[in-house]
Amino acid sequence: MSRINVVSIVAALPALLLMLSLQAQQTPESELAGPKAAPPGSSKFSAPKIAESVDELEQKSRQSYADGKYVRYYVANMKLHQLRPYEPRYMENIVAACALVGRTRTAYHYLLQMQQQGFSNDLSQNPDTESIRDTEVWKYLNDLMVEAGTPAGRGDIVFTLPAELSRPTAISWDESRERFLVGTENDGTVVAVGQDGSSQVLIKANEKNGLWAIRGLFVDSENNRLWISSAAVPAFSGYRDGDQGRGALFEFDLKTMEQKGRFDVPQDEQTHELGPIAVSTDGDIYIADLAQPMVFRKTARGDQLAAFVGNEGLVSLRDLAISPDSGKLYIADSAMGIMVVDPVQQTSAMLTGPDNLNLGGISGLFYKDGNLIMIQNGFQPQRIMLLKLDDSGTNVTEVVPLAIALDEFDQPAFGTIKGEEVYYFANPGRDQPVKVMKTPLDPGNSIESAEMRKIKKQMKAMQ
Repeated sequence: MSRINVVSIVAALPALLLMLSLQAQQTPESELAGPKAAPPGSSKFSAPKIAESVDELEQKSRQSYADGKYVRYYVANMKLHQLRPYEPRYMENIVAACALVGRTRTAYHYLLQMQQQGFSNDLSQNPDTESIRDTEVWKYLNDLMVEAGTPAGRGDIVFTLPAELSRPTAISWDESRERFLVGTENDGTVVAVGQDGSSQVLIKANEKNGLWAIRGLFVDSENNRLWISSAAVPAFSGYRDGDQGRGALFEFDLKTMEQKGRFDVPQDEQTHELGPIAVSTDGDIYIADLAQPMVFRKTARGDQLAAFVGNEGLVSLRDLAISPDSGKLYIADSAMGIMVVDPVQQTSAMLTGPDNLNLGGISGLFYKDGNLIMIQNGFQPQRIMLLKLDDSGTNVTEVVPLAIALDEFDQPAFGTIKGEEVYYFANPGRDQPVKVMKTPLDPGNSIESAEMRKIKKQMKAMQ
């Protein structure tokens, strides 16, 4: 390939991206009737003022499409996008709706937004986009979205769990044993697993200890404590109808596994499901409720669990992380992103960040050295990302991919930080044995952008 061809390709791409960026800075929603969608991460924690619920808008979207009322279809999906800014289906529907009514610029705006956030999808397979596919802009962006599904980054298998540990739901590194502690859902067992795969049962649910399904583990080696959150759910083998909605935080001596305490969820008329745990350096314990949009807390000196924070705008909590100085509690919601709570000031706001930030489908969240690490199994492609935070801890300054679409990924979830690596279940809840993988927190040069891969393919094709 001649040098001039290489230069032409590389020089043309910045111009194309500049044109797309200028389009994105405009307000394309004004071309059609409907609300202007706030960009992901841009708003404080307040629900958008939309009268219809998500279910109602979903129904309106389906009916409008079936009736051929494509402007109404567009408006319904714009409202859905405003309510669920990280959900790709609504952005794809907006692109399709705009194609159906001839609003090409608006369609490209949302196509660019999806591409920037790292979605992998081939929208040319959607028949409704046919009218806007015959352009260089479409081909470039759609090809990048397809390329985004290429495996990238590192994820090494450390060990495979014993076959009987078929439903692991929590993992924590135990420095005192130099082993991982793994909790299970089906039989309420806590097992110590070595990096060679050897295992030892430490605790198993029974009438005496009162455990149900294990939902969260936190090893406090310094204070010789193991904290376990447990919930009465139908998947637990010893489940009884009378236990529905019950849960508790359990305290064990880390060395002897002697039970030291139990702190039950306060009785009310709601169903609760205690989940992941975060513990501050002060000893305050925070537990996400997987059934209600709220977090419980047991203070270091307290003797009971109490509701700490909640908000009706949240949809489905998935994990917690806390900064070492206890200044910020990060609450991951599968649909709404990450809420940042200041326990001292008693304030909260949604985590903000750049245009390429997408916080949907989080299945694991961790804090390390001023960064958040998140696992996203509800995102396509499934991935592990590092989010660099500013000094306030409320805004993301840079989004760094660590592992994307690895072959072993099958709904990766849960995890723990050990040293400079994150360890996690690559395929929890599947029929095959569960693999524990690790990914370094410093990606080095292992991640190559979809843009660069596309450029290299173009260059190779011209040789």
